[in-house]
Amino acid sequence: MTPGPSRPPASIHVAGLFAMGYTQFYTLLIPLYGLAVGLSASEIGMLVGGRSLLAVFLSIHVGVLMDRFGTRRVTLFFVWMAMALAPIFPLVPWFWPLLLLQIVNGAALNFAWSGSQTLIAQLAEGEAEYFGRFSFFARFGSTTAPILAGAVWDMAEPGRPISSVPCGAGC
Repeated sequence: MTPGPSRPPASIHVAGLFAMGYTQFYTLLIPLYGLAVGLSASEIGMLVGGRSLLAVFLSIHVGVLMDRFGTRRVTLFFVWMAMALAPIFPLVPWFWPLLLLQIVNGAALNFAWSGSQTLIAQLAEGEAEYFGRFSFFARFGSTTAPILAGAVWDMAEPGRPISSVPCGAGC
């Protein structure tokens, strides 16, 4: 019998929950935001597809970076990069800058996911139980993130025109 992992499995649950949920969050919000700023269906399709563009060409190179500099270090770089880019989206209502932002942020999300899978494999040390837990929490995050994103979108109503926002008795 192989001894279990030396680290607590809580990190497996957190990584699984947020890693895929974060991607699904974007999968729902990018088209909604595109509609809110008046983009066409073709432009929205390019935004959604653009998320994977750099990952197609750079995945092997990022894997080499993980081997050379450490999976944790490279993964954290891409996690922080994705987190830093997220607040910029509402500030950019034009297609071309949004596409560029989506391409770069999508690459960061893809590379962070690849790194989290590698880290889980290293952390679990071959224990199927931990892989199963990671997979369960990843699917749970994938399911709940779009639901939460939709609810937040509905509460915030970012697509509503400014002229329809009540301004009180002083207008």
